Amino acid sequence: MIELQQVGDILGVTTLVGCLVAQVPQILAIIKSKNVDGISFNGFSIEIFSLTIQVLYFVAQEYSILSYSDIAILLIQDYVIVILLMIYGKEPLGLREYGNVFGYLIAVVSVVIGTVSKDMIVMVMQGVVLLNIVSKLTFVSSILATKDTSAMEPAGWMIFVYSNAVRVFVGYALLGDLTIVSQHAINGLFNLAITFLIFKYKGGKQEEEKKKE
Repeated sequence: MIELQQVGDILGVTTLVGCLVAQVPQILAIIKSKNVDGISFNGFSIEIFSLTIQVLYFVAQEYSILSYSDIAILLIQDYVIVILLMIYGKEPLGLREYGNVFGYLIAVVSVVIGTVSKDMIVMVMQGVVLLNIVSKLTFVSSILATKDTSAMEPAGWMIFVYSNAVRVFVGYALLGDLTIVSQHAINGLFNLAITFLIFKYKGGKQEEEKKKE
């Protein structure tokens, strides 16, 4: 008979495999088209903050590497996307964007040199739910403002929805960590909404021009 832990490990491997390629279609699409319209720099910046805190939290709690390896992989992919946004963005970054990058670097250096304690990381993790909401609202508002998701790939977001569902199960059934459960439950709902909006506005400006004709 398969034990609950084994089920969790199997699901963890499936999310890991999915996350290995989650943002690859998005990265390749940007490189190929050199188009980043509708992709929110601030949304990805905030998400990087969130993912970094999550990885540090799992490490601080001494959870198994398998339980957060997919998050670490997503973090690396988000780094690549932010760099591409900086390269191909039509408008130069403002003070807010540079402030996000600078603040992130300071926070990471603080952790590396030991200024931030384990207790502080656990405390900050409580605010990740709010950080995730801000990140997702930034994505949603950006899509609704442009009504153009031609540069966004839905495959990665669908993988995120699945990953969130798995994390809710693992967080509740195996880790008994309600912080993780609430975070990924809310995150999953927003990712589902973003996936819907990506499909809805996939035609972007071309559809609007056809309607006008």
